[in-house]
Amino acid sequence: MNNYIPSKVKDLTTSKQRVIQNVINEIENNQRNPKHKWLYVVLSTVLAVSVMLFVFSEIFMKNEQQANGMLDITKPTFSEDQDLLYLHGVTLGDSQSKVIEVLGENYTIDDHEDGSGADFILDYDGIVRFYFYQDKLDSILLMKADKNYFDKLFDDYDGYKFITSSSEDNNDRYFYSKETGQLLKATIVPDGNLYLYLMHGGKDLLKNPDFPKIEQVLD
Repeated sequence: MNNYIPSKVKDLTTSKQRVIQNVINEIENNQRNPKHKWLYVVLSTVLAVSVMLFVFSEIFMKNEQQANGMLDITKPTFSEDQDLLYLHGVTLGDSQSKVIEVLGENYTIDDHEDGSGADFILDYDGIVRFYFYQDKLDSILLMKADKNYFDKLFDDYDGYKFITSSSEDNNDRYFYSKETGQLLKATIVPDGNLYLYLMHGGKDLLKNPDFPKIEQVLD
């Protein structure tokens, strides 16, 4: 029999509860953190996959549109870069492979157009014709261009542009690069369609007395 009998037994209930609560908190923290980490990893993966799928979808749709001829080539894309005029993403002097890369492979080759002087012509749906001489793009003809679309394109262009009169009721409109001599002409043909011609005008075009009188410069 133990002869030592403490005079007072300390109440340990509060300490036990504190220890138990600390252990519970530690367990909960250890369980919570991995969950948050895994949730972050899962969300990041889902987001990355979604972005990749969106990009691939856009590329696929663009390729499909070009392959199926769904690209609306009657609405001309026009730009100027380093004094070169670009129509549908290509400019004079580009190669055949460059045109096909931009416009796709839905074309036919015509080498029998009289009077053109071209070695061969790439024809896209009878709407856009690319004339090549010595494997270099020499001129472009866009037939049946969207009139409303071109009107806005012409109005918004802040480069050198002007108007001449080819008849009483028809004004021809021009984009012109004084540095390279490239000229884009927009004219209404007798059947009422709008035709666009991208060609070499020559750097001294505006001084040529045979060129129609410029009625209005709009730069």
